Order: sequence, then structure tokens, then C-alpha cells
Amino acid sequence: MLMFKTYTHKEKNMFNQIIDTIQNGKKQFVTTFVTDEKFKAELVKLVDAQTEFAKGQVNTTLSIAQAFVKNASDAIYKKAA
Repeated sequence: MLMFKTYTHKEKNMFNQIIDTIQNGKKQFVTTFVTDEKFKAELVKLVDAQTEFAKGQVNTTLSIAQAFVKNASDAIYKKAA
């Protein structure tokens, strides 16, 4: 019997934690080294937008992968039956 991997909420959360770690590092760099307050605020908005995009991309990619795995496993099991 073939077993296919599906992603759990815990694993999706792990990807989001990695994204948050990287993006928080960017924010920390900006708040530490950028002195112009208006420019700093715009850069923080950019980092926040990048964070949301990256999380959305991960969720979309995982959803596509799970749909593929489900359809492929259904096709294999139907053919084997």
C-alpha cells in the first residue's frame, strides 16, 4: 500500500515561523539602522507586505501539493482495485 505525505497544520505553522523569523530580522535591521522615520515606516510596511505574500505563497503551494497527492493517490488506488 502506498502512503503519501500530506501537510498538517503544525507543518504549515513551521513554515510560517521560518518566514516570521526572517522577516522580523529584516524589521529589526530597518529599525536599527534607518534613521529617517518616514522611510523607516515605509520599509516596515514593505516587509509586512512581503511577509503576507510569502505566507500566502506557502499556503497556496502546500494546497496545490496536497490536491495533487490526493488525486494521484485516488487514481492509484482506483487502478489497483
